[in-house]
This record gives sequence, C-alpha cells and structure tokens, in this order.
Amino acid sequence: MSDPVEHDLELTTSALQSGPLALGIAGGLVEIQRWQDRIDGTGAAALEEIGAALAELRGELESDAPDPAVLADLMRRLGERTLAVAEDQPEGNVRSRLEELGHLLQQGAAEAD
Repeated sequence: MSDPVEHDLELTTSALQSGPLALGIAGGLVEIQRWQDRIDGTGAAALEEIGAALAELRGELESDAPDPAVLADLMRRLGERTLAVAEDQPEGNVRSRLEELGHLLQQGAAEAD
C-alpha cells in the first residue's frame, strides 16, 4: 500500500501538470482543502507556514476578484516553502514529489504573473 502523503502529492502534481489556470478556481480550492486537512495539527513549523500560505491563497481564490499578482506571489512563496520542506526529506518518492510540486508551483506563479 502506498504512503497517503505520497498519494496526495501525486494527485496534486498531476492536477498542476497543465498549470494552475487549467486547474481553475474550483480545482485549486479542492487541492488547497486537501492539504489544509493534512497539515492541520501536525505541529511542524515548516508545514504550518505552508498551511498559513494556503489559507491566504484560499482567501484570494474565494474573493470576488482574485488578483493575479497576489496569486502569483502566493504560489511562488508556496513553491519556495515546498522545496525547503523537500530538502529536509530523505531521498525517495516523497522528496521527489515535493520537489516536483515546488517547481510546478513556481512555474504556475510565472504563468499567473
């Protein structure tokens, strides 16, 4: 049986392969909720920072007129934090998925800018 974190990472990276604009607001909110649920209560400082950035991203996506520049900045910051978390992981699938996710978020930020 696969690791549930690895499975969620796979779902998210697959969803972002075509970019966050292709994912759309509804799809983005589903991914954000998945990760907020997983991160809540972990007590890990790095993950709580990601959770706070996800909450900001969710708020912006749920606003009447999401600002592309704000979305790009939030995705860029999430990408950086995700890559930082990846560096602390042992070599393996979870680390690889985190690195992929971090890069996809940064690419999405450039696309949204």
